[in-house]
Amino acid sequence: MSAVPTVNPFYEAVLRWTLLPFIRAVWRPELVDTEHFPEGPCFIYGNHSHNLDPFTLNLFTRWRDPTTGVLTMEYMRKGITAYLFRGIGLLATRKTVPEPHLIRTIYRLLDQGRMIVIYPEAGRRWAGRPSKWMVSTAKIFARAGVPIYPVLTHGSYVGWPRWARYPRPGRMQLECLPPLEFSRGTPWQEALEALKAPIAIDENVVPEPLRPRTAYRPADGIERLLYRDPDTGENGGLYSPDGTYVVNRAGTIRWRMLPDSRLRDEATGEMHLTGDLYDRIRALPLDPDADGVLVRNRVDVAEERDAPELVDRGAAEARLRDDAIQLQSNGTATTIPLDAIRYVGIERNYKLQLTLDDRTVQLSFVHGGSALQWEDTLRRLTDTNGVFA
Repeated sequence: MSAVPTVNPFYEAVLRWTLLPFIRAVWRPELVDTEHFPEGPCFIYGNHSHNLDPFTLNLFTRWRDPTTGVLTMEYMRKGITAYLFRGIGLLATRKTVPEPHLIRTIYRLLDQGRMIVIYPEAGRRWAGRPSKWMVSTAKIFARAGVPIYPVLTHGSYVGWPRWARYPRPGRMQLECLPPLEFSRGTPWQEALEALKAPIAIDENVVPEPLRPRTAYRPADGIERLLYRDPDTGENGGLYSPDGTYVVNRAGTIRWRMLPDSRLRDEATGEMHLTGDLYDRIRALPLDPDADGVLVRNRVDVAEERDAPELVDRGAAEARLRDDAIQLQSNGTATTIPLDAIRYVGIERNYKLQLTLDDRTVQLSFVHGGSALQWEDTLRRLTDTNGVFA
């Protein structure tokens, strides 16, 4: 049986004296409802778009009683941050991969009276709108027999979108909603719908006082989200030449990105929400090229056979077809049939992880392209084997 993680006072002090003051200085978070502030043992969940959402609530928790929770393995492999996160009692997870030992540890933390933060949408939102829930998380919540607190973070998406390279100084408000409780016999589907409702907000629309007023190169990274031209359907057809304007290769679009990520058409003055544009792009038909390839990009490839070690396999051309992924490198070709993929997820905002029976393959889009495009396309091609459950 694995040991239950504890809070190391030194690492908690590092968190409270470095990261939390940074969050306070840049986004000035405030509680707008203290009546329902969480108390352990409990679960805490909410909308999650901002890179630092998991830590923000600790601006208001007591010393020696910080929240704990799960954090993707990508941040827990090695380095100073991994030591910090483990030192404050965070658990490493591979998100969409079943981990019975992790569930057992979570329940033991509840027995110790801890407050556990879990974001059930399997990562940060890309466009500030609700995304697919991990059903397993809803089941854990419903069966634990403890209060489950929804905490809304207003200003999360506009403060630092997942696709953006730089944060935008502004304000955030944390709204603690009344806790939900379920009996152990509550049907999980009923619990799932009850859990979804409190956080089903569109973060593109925020009160005026929360909108960032300034931003450094706010359009940098937009091609990770808007990976096709919404008018022509061209892959990679939208880009930002200067970090401020978004244009298309056809020469028919010129939008200025405002600090809050709204896009203003320079010709008509019309405002566009990134969430609306992303929805348009996802609705476009899949369009294979003359070779039958839906998407192709140059990527860096790594493999994991013994967690948490990743082995670099070098660069390759990745081609996504309707039945397989092909990796071409130095005259060597590797084919991954789509029906061999058990789970798919995105780490950070540019790494696509494909979990197979015998290994995990990670494709890093550091040479261009969008991991989100690949995930969205895979989602449309297959919904079997629990790939997106």
